[in-house]
Amino acid sequence: MSRYKYEMLLAAQLLLAVISPLFSSTANSRTIIDIAISVVFVTAIYVISNSRKHFIIGLVLMVPAFILIWGVKLYYIQTLEYISLIGSALFFCYVTWLILVDIFRAKLVTLDVIAGGISVYLFLGNIYGLIYALIGKLDPDAFSIPELTASYLGDNIGDVSSAMYFSFVTLTTLGYGDITPISSFARTLAYLEAAMGQFYLTVLIAGLVGVHIASSHKGGSS
Repeated sequence: MSRYKYEMLLAAQLLLAVISPLFSSTANSRTIIDIAISVVFVTAIYVISNSRKHFIIGLVLMVPAFILIWGVKLYYIQTLEYISLIGSALFFCYVTWLILVDIFRAKLVTLDVIAGGISVYLFLGNIYGLIYALIGKLDPDAFSIPELTASYLGDNIGDVSSAMYFSFVTLTTLGYGDITPISSFARTLAYLEAAMGQFYLTVLIAGLVGVHIASSHKGGSS
């Protein structure tokens, strides 16, 4: 099963990416999205469980955020929500770093390695999305959301679903313009994410795919 660990992680992330917009306007949207996030958490822990050290560090980072994600439903305290966003971002950063190390150490570029590279790309969107949500909660005026957009995204990017939407629109440089960063910090993060997303795709992902195709042709001709 570990042979396909990154493909499993990618599947969990794609599930989250599909569920978030589909259920964002339903009554139980937050619960449904949190279940999908929890699946990503658990799958990510499995991915890094080949090392006891990384597994323990991952648990230390994941468990508080995991508990807080569900704890705020029982007893809401705004501070706990802040801690949950920060903890989730730190956990995703740690898993992202471990996957990148594993990719660069790989002697053979397999489809699973490429899936790991794509997972990192999606984690980048998640990490920035969590940061945007935190910024939106701390500074409601950091982003401008037109009235028409607010009718389906809400009037504050502090909502995680809206923040993730803005993050992936920015990461892929689609730039719909329905959410605009206003504060200097928000603008800086937005253009850094856009630049990082493009460099990552054109350098790392394209490189991995190229090496995989070259090695496949070489293996087929030998």
